[in-house]
Amino acid sequence: MSEPLPRLTTAQAAARLGVKPTTLYAYVSRGLIGSTRAETGGGSTFDALDVEQLAATRRRGREGAAPDHGRGRPLMVLDSPLTLIEDDELYYRGRRATDLARTVGLEAAIDLLWAQTAATAGGRGCHAGAEVIGPARAAGDLLGPAARLIDRMQLSVVIAGSHDPLRTDLAPDAVHSAGRRLIATMVDALPDLGPAAPGSASLAQRLWPKLTASTSTPADLALLDATLVLCLDHDLATATLAARVAASARAHPYAAIACALSAFDSAMHGSAPSAATQMLRDAAEGPPDRAIAGQAARGRGIPGFGHVLYRHTDPRAAYLLGRMSTMNRYAAAIRAARELVAMVGPRTGRPVNVDLALAVLAVGAEMGDDAGQAIFAVARTAGWLAHVVDEYGHKPLRLRPESAYVGPRPE
Repeated sequence: MSEPLPRLTTAQAAARLGVKPTTLYAYVSRGLIGSTRAETGGGSTFDALDVEQLAATRRRGREGAAPDHGRGRPLMVLDSPLTLIEDDELYYRGRRATDLARTVGLEAAIDLLWAQTAATAGGRGCHAGAEVIGPARAAGDLLGPAARLIDRMQLSVVIAGSHDPLRTDLAPDAVHSAGRRLIATMVDALPDLGPAAPGSASLAQRLWPKLTASTSTPADLALLDATLVLCLDHDLATATLAARVAASARAHPYAAIACALSAFDSAMHGSAPSAATQMLRDAAEGPPDRAIAGQAARGRGIPGFGHVLYRHTDPRAAYLLGRMSTMNRYAAAIRAARELVAMVGPRTGRPVNVDLALAVLAVGAEMGDDAGQAIFAVARTAGWLAHVVDEYGHKPLRLRPESAYVGPRPE
């Protein structure tokens, strides 16, 4: 029999809901959420999933009858030929992303998103020279003990840009060529945990030994390739908008990608797969309810569940989890994930998202907690470059908004 589920303190529950403790107790008095008197006195405690359920209810109430579940009113709407998210499906230039994940590799998917043909795609390969990879790897080795893969990638962008005398050339072909070298540098400059793949191998083959010492099978590499395809782009996510804003001011592509990576390295965006991986490990090693409560107590919700753009199903998660459920390597991680889904889904109504799928991949393949974030960043860099090229084709500084001043008026 498992131990009682850890409960949230008043301060933790209020922080998660974004309200004052007095407002939280008003919810209790109105019957919107239950509470239990703390055994040590000095306040009440709250069930973590009850808090998540109320958070979802309050969000829907604020949005009223908004047609797009969870989206609210967007800050801005930009025309884009790249990615469509509609009816719980994801499309790249009119092609269903899950179909591409099933039939092509990352390099071919990049060609599609960049609107390149075989004749202009430079052999569809992403490769960089040793004169860039060596310094980028050496720079990463100077980072402190808390360094993550994403930190090394950010350094690689700066190093790669410093070695490109044509980095200010904003023509599409020049940006695409630089982008292929940049993505290769981000992957190849990472330290090896397993036997390194040859430089002529695909990005998925070269990335695998950077993430785990575990030997890959062809099925593993195909799965990683499909994961990269599904992480390629996702409309105007926070980091994508950051890249576009920089490109609007005509920052060179390396600077625009640096902006994107900085925005990406955030708790509610690119770092979410890391939190989901930690939760999944805890769920696999102990009672899943305690793993859920442990994440909820941090005040950022339960990672791996819910998405503002999907009403019922994140197609990326559905595809990847379905594929991994047929592979023995991921069986234990899939079981732990299903236990989490059984607890979180019915209580919150939130669908599984791609962060939990990335967590299953990381746990099943014996990768580190930050592996999902690294996979995400490698793929999404190609997507950011597509947006950067598209933004270069628009009027400069069109993304310079104005604020509505609400401070005190001058004397």
